Amino acid sequence: MATETSKDSAQAEAMKILSQAGIEGVRVVSDTGKPVNSLGPEDILFERIKPKGDEKVFIQNIDDAPVCYTLEDFYATDGRTTINRLFRTYLDKHNLTATEAMHSAREMKRLLDDGTLLFSAVAKVATFQAAKLEDTNANERRETLFAYVDQINHLAQKTLQRPMPRIRDVGLNEGVAELKASAAPEELDYLIRSALATELVENRSFVGKLGQAVDWAVIAEDPATITALDIYISDILHNADVLRDMLGHQRDLASALITMICFANGEPIGEEPEELTIEHPAYTNIQLNRLIGSGKLPESKAILVDRVRRQLEGLSPLSKGDREEEREVFHGLLDKLIPDINIVGGPDMAEAVTARQSTIINKGGQKGMKEAAASVLPTLADPGRKAGYLLSLLESKLGVEVLGAEIDNHLDALLVGSPSVNHLVREKLPPNKKMAKVTSIFNQINKSALPDNRKEQLTTRIDELLATYIVDGKILDKIDKSDRPLHVRAFMLVSLVQPEMLPKGKASNLAREIIVNHLKRPNFEADLVSQIPDPKDQANTLRKFHEQLHRCGFFG
Repeated sequence: MATETSKDSAQAEAMKILSQAGIEGVRVVSDTGKPVNSLGPEDILFERIKPKGDEKVFIQNIDDAPVCYTLEDFYATDGRTTINRLFRTYLDKHNLTATEAMHSAREMKRLLDDGTLLFSAVAKVATFQAAKLEDTNANERRETLFAYVDQINHLAQKTLQRPMPRIRDVGLNEGVAELKASAAPEELDYLIRSALATELVENRSFVGKLGQAVDWAVIAEDPATITALDIYISDILHNADVLRDMLGHQRDLASALITMICFANGEPIGEEPEELTIEHPAYTNIQLNRLIGSGKLPESKAILVDRVRRQLEGLSPLSKGDREEEREVFHGLLDKLIPDINIVGGPDMAEAVTARQSTIINKGGQKGMKEAAASVLPTLADPGRKAGYLLSLLESKLGVEVLGAEIDNHLDALLVGSPSVNHLVREKLPPNKKMAKVTSIFNQINKSALPDNRKEQLTTRIDELLATYIVDGKILDKIDKSDRPLHVRAFMLVSLVQPEMLPKGKASNLAREIIVNHLKRPNFEADLVSQIPDPKDQANTLRKFHEQLHRCGFFG
C-alpha cells in the first residue's frame, strides 16, 4: 500500500507495484477515510488487473459425478461441487466460482468460447453418469448434458433482458425486496443468485468475494438471500488461497484440519474482540465463523468438512515428525472428528479415518483396512465413540463392500460381550450419565443401517444390561426414599424414563411401574406439592410434572 499526492503519481506508483511478482492487481482510490470494504465506484480513480498467463487450462480429474436429472441439479450442492472440482484451474485463473459462471451471461460466453474445455468436462461427467443409468450410453448422456448447458446459458442471457436491481446502488435487502415484488415465485431464487453474481463477478479476488458475501450475510434479512449467499460462500471456500488465508499459519496438516473442523463447528478461532469492527484484520473470518456457528451457512460448513475428509484420505503426512508423532496427532484429530456418538462428516468421514489409519499402520488392501478399523477402536476408548464410528463406517462404501462382517464382530465384542454396564462404560460417571451414554448407543443402533433383526438383537442386549444395572445398583431404591420430598422423588423418577435416559423396554418399565403406583395414590397431586409453601410454585410444579409425563408417553 502506498500514498501519493496526485492522481498521476499514484497511477505511476500503482503500475510499478503491478509489475512485482505475486501482485495480481492494483487500485488507486481517493483518500476518503472510508473502510476498504465500503468503497464505491466513485472512489476508484484507477484500476488494473494483471493479465493471466496464456497457459493451457485442463479439466481436473474426478473419481465420480452425481447424476443430473433436472436443470436445478446443476445449481444444487453436488452439481456445483463437481463443477468446482472439474473446472478448478479455469475458475482460479479467472477468479470465478461455479455459481457466478452459471449466472453471468458474459462468463458463460467466455466458457463456451474456450474451445474443447467444456466438451472435455461434459464427456468426463457423461461417462460417470451413463454407468449409473439404465438404457443410455455415454454419447446419449453427453447430448443430454449439452442440452442442460444450453438452458443454463439461455437463462443467463434472458436475465439481461429484464430490469434487475444493482445491489451496490440500492442495497442488499432493498434489491431483494424489488425482486420479490416483480418476480414470479418460481424464479426468485435464481434471480437473487443472478443479482449477487452481477456484483461478485466484478470482484476479481476470491478473498474480496468472500469479504463481500460475508458482509451481505451479516445484514441479510430474507431466508432466500441467506441461502443464496451460502451457495456463493461455499463455492468460494473451494479456493485453496481462501482457505490458507482463513486458517492462517499452521504447524502441520493435522493442525490445519483441526482448525478447519473448529471453524466448521462454529467454534471461535483465537481471541475475539469485545466489539468487532470492520477494521479488525480478522473481521471476515470472525463473522464467517459466527454465521456458520449459528447454523445459517450449512453448505459452507459441509464444504469445510468435506475438505477435511479429502485431506484425510490423501497421502500428505499429518505431521512433520516421525511415525510416532503421526500417530499422536491423528489421535488428537480423532478427538475432534469423533467427539461422541456422532462422527463429524458421517459415513464418508468414517471411511476416511479408516483409510488414514491404514496408512499410519502401513498396511494396504482389504486386509489392511480390516486391521485399520480394528486398531482405530482402542484409541476411541469411549463406548459411544466406538459405536458411532462402527455404525457410521457400516454405511460407507468401504463398510458395505469390505468390512460388514468385521463391523458385526466388533459390535458383538463391544455390546454382547460386555457382562455389565460398568464393563461397557468404565469411566467413573454418576449413574444417570452412565445410563444416558448406554441409551445413546441404543438409539444410534435403531437409526443405523443394520438389518431389523440385528437391531433387535443388540438393543435387547443393551436393555437387559440397563435393567440389571438398575436392579443390582438399587438405583430406584436410592431415588424413591420416603424421607425425600415427594415432588423431588417424582421428578427424579420421571427424568429416569426420558427418551435420552432410558429406552422403552425392561429398564424403563422398572421406573414406570413405580411412577404409575404413585399416580394411583389417592390425593397424589395434593401430596406432590404439599411440601411446597408458595401456591404459585405449587401450580408451576404440577404443570411441569404433567409436561414431563406427557413427554414420557404416560398419556398416550
